[in-house]
Amino acid sequence: MSADFITGPGPADLHAWQVLRPLLDGRPYLPFSSGAMRASGLVYLCNHVVHRAPAQIVECGAGVSTVVLARLLAERGTGRLTALEHDPGWAQRVAELLSREGLAEVAHVEMAPLEHGWYAAAGVDRLPEAIDLLVVDGPPADRPEIAQARHPALGRLEPRLASDALVVLDDVARAGERGVLARWEAETAWRFECLEDEAIAVGRRAAGPPAGSA
Repeated sequence: MSADFITGPGPADLHAWQVLRPLLDGRPYLPFSSGAMRASGLVYLCNHVVHRAPAQIVECGAGVSTVVLARLLAERGTGRLTALEHDPGWAQRVAELLSREGLAEVAHVEMAPLEHGWYAAAGVDRLPEAIDLLVVDGPPADRPEIAQARHPALGRLEPRLASDALVVLDDVARAGERGVLARWEAETAWRFECLEDEAIAVGRRAAGPPAGSA
């Protein structure tokens, strides 16, 4: 993976690791990698779970964040998480991480191979009907030819988003994701705020019509 497609850690992550310790200390090891969401971005999601208690969370792309969020949901005793994953081996690995901690009741990995660059309809059709929090951290967008691979997320999943849903796009320090955001705001009624320290963008439906509409 080119360095241009890696969202490296920042100063805010040093504090974020301390905030996350209750969800990490004394628990089985998690295989963090350069592709994982930054710690500060993960803290933002955890804070949202605590403050807003979303009943249904969907992640595009399973990983370490899936397990950490599942731990928090289990601790709170409310909420459910479904993660779409295109890679069979990785889907199985994350499912095993969830199972070994008894988290399968609150989190599920939905295997969905990519079709024309997006998750297969069979997997998407099994997602919850009302999504309160959508986290877009997949499919992979780590090469120039697939830099905007996450663009279909909002269009395909918008009908399932609750009226007060929050959409979070990861890796917005990259040019591809910035392009995705620009297209989303031009094509939809969603408006996004980029959080530089967390390398994420958070979006909500705007009250008015989409930009550029008549």
